[in-house]
Amino acid sequence: MANTARILNVKSIENQLVEAFLEWAEDDVNGEYWAEQFFTNKWPYPSETKRRNGEIAGPGPRNIVDTQELYDSGVESLNLNKSANGASANWHWNAKNSSGDEYAWYVHEGQGPHSLEPRRWTDELSNEYLFGNSRLKRQLMDRIQSKLNA
Repeated sequence: MANTARILNVKSIENQLVEAFLEWAEDDVNGEYWAEQFFTNKWPYPSETKRRNGEIAGPGPRNIVDTQELYDSGVESLNLNKSANGASANWHWNAKNSSGDEYAWYVHEGQGPHSLEPRRWTDELSNEYLFGNSRLKRQLMDRIQSKLNA
């Protein structure tokens, strides 16, 4: 007696995985996640500062919006790629300070004269360990499951 197990329509499954990933990157990450990272008062900061937009922030938990240039530079830079080997989503946080330098790194790492504490808004997405236990991963898996069960 012989039995055979097969997976049929592999290309269709691949397409559904890629579609789920691209929708997740655009809606869940570029939409909801980045907004949460920037607009929520969740980032500890030791002192009070007057922002370029005139707002007084800190001390204590604060958002990282300020003029919104940094947020907009990343969200508007979303680059979705689909190829024969899969899909990718890329962001480039390229807002410039008054000296003309990109300042995302200074904010992210807490370096430079105006960034005393790191605000690592990308780590949950880019760090495999953090991603593995994150809501972002659960959202991606839910999208994949939804596509495969459709």
